[in-house]
Amino acid sequence: MRILLDENITQKSIPVLRRYGHDAIHVLDRFCAGKSDEEVFQLALEEQRALVTINGKDFMVLIPPQRELPLHYGLIWLRGFQVTAKSYEKVMETIGEFLQCQGDIKNTYYAMKKQGVSYKIVQRFPKTM
Repeated sequence: MRILLDENITQKSIPVLRRYGHDAIHVLDRFCAGKSDEEVFQLALEEQRALVTINGKDFMVLIPPQRELPLHYGLIWLRGFQVTAKSYEKVMETIGEFLQCQGDIKNTYYAMKKQGVSYKIVQRFPKTM
């Protein structure tokens, strides 16, 4: 899967995701620091990449159900915790495995939350039954 990591996630995460066969890049591979959320999201669209971010609420307004958009390539919001030097590898392994199993996440938004010593990824839109 093609993945774009937002500026708020360490670039050290890229090799972890690549171990799972993902084509991962960091926003700083394409832009200087400080680009707007709209510019970052546009990059994800242009390069057909799922976006992984800590600032999910800033991107939620750019995707359904908040905004009509015929296609986006998925959003994973790391919600309620920070990705630290100690945790980034476990966080990215969880995402790497999830995306490897899930496959396509187009037009879907997921929230990733910490549960004890592990992490859980839950589909938030579209709602699942």
